Amino acid sequence: MNKAKSKTKLKEKSENLADELNQIAAQSESDTKTLAERKAADEAAALKAHIEKTKNDTTYDQIFEAWDEREFSPQDFMIEVPIDSLESAVGYSSLFRQMHDSYARTVAFYMSPDGGSLSTKEARAKAFHACDNKEEAKKRFGLMMRLPLESLNFVDLLKLHSFAPRVAERFWESAKREGRKEFESGHLAANITFPVGYLRQLWNIARYMGVRESFINDWKPKGGIEVALIDMMAQSYFQWQFWLEQTVKRSETEPRREHYDYREWKRRNEKTKNSKSWQEGYWFPPYVSEQQAIEHAVQMADRFNRIFMRTLRQLRDLRRYSPVTINNPNQVNIANDGGQQINVAKTEEDKTKKIIS
Repeated sequence: MNKAKSKTKLKEKSENLADELNQIAAQSESDTKTLAERKAADEAAALKAHIEKTKNDTTYDQIFEAWDEREFSPQDFMIEVPIDSLESAVGYSSLFRQMHDSYARTVAFYMSPDGGSLSTKEARAKAFHACDNKEEAKKRFGLMMRLPLESLNFVDLLKLHSFAPRVAERFWESAKREGRKEFESGHLAANITFPVGYLRQLWNIARYMGVRESFINDWKPKGGIEVALIDMMAQSYFQWQFWLEQTVKRSETEPRREHYDYREWKRRNEKTKNSKSWQEGYWFPPYVSEQQAIEHAVQMADRFNRIFMRTLRQLRDLRRYSPVTINNPNQVNIANDGGQQINVAKTEEDKTKKIIS
């Protein structure tokens, strides 16, 4: 009798504890969701407050007037086009092509089921509305200047380009300069190295930038090609570090294994599982053994090590085989292949003479 009572009490305690845990989990999930919603609402309110604060600011209007008052001639390549083509009518421009392509893709989206299955006329009207007057163009320009560049689209630029093409062209040139700054500063390569949000934390970016700046201080790159090679070296270095860590971890620590009860449950249900357990196919993906996992990590570490060394050699060869330029020499000693030395010096009459020794 006492055993039955104790079992009943134990069962009640277990049920109560389970209910409390479920309530705590639900509350935690609710708090997390509320926190995320509150954070998103705060960010939206901050953006709205910033727009309201700068709505009456004439700074963007002054930039608009300065960009619009001078002629803008995009440096296009001279190409032959048919006389009845679009380029012949409006002029060939890579920016115009980008805007037209973005407009076509936006119209196609609105005509698709995901975009509402609109008619062609409705999709075009929703995808694009040209600025009708200067005030509307200024308003569009001010909004584009306040928003981050990564949130803009070429359709937004096309709306401005229809009324103020010079302003749109200069806005595009400004965006390209920002892109160059992101590349030269290293943040473009850093964001690609850590593409996921939880990886793109301050310490990870700081470590990457520290390694990159160390390489730059050591090599002092000249021009964008050498900067790109430095980025390749920094990225391959981080990948090598990651796979080297995996090599040590897989060879020196215990792997996570399936629990015995779960493995037995799978074995007992192997014959009784229904057809929905697996999708249709002709083969099962192979499982990797512990030895194969270690070997794979070693191979990946070696691969990125070779990528790093190959990039370093390319960077060295880029300077080794580049032409030598000497500006305003007083005297230069040049040795030929046969060992004969040629001394080149300036005379008093500022003429060059050769002395063979």
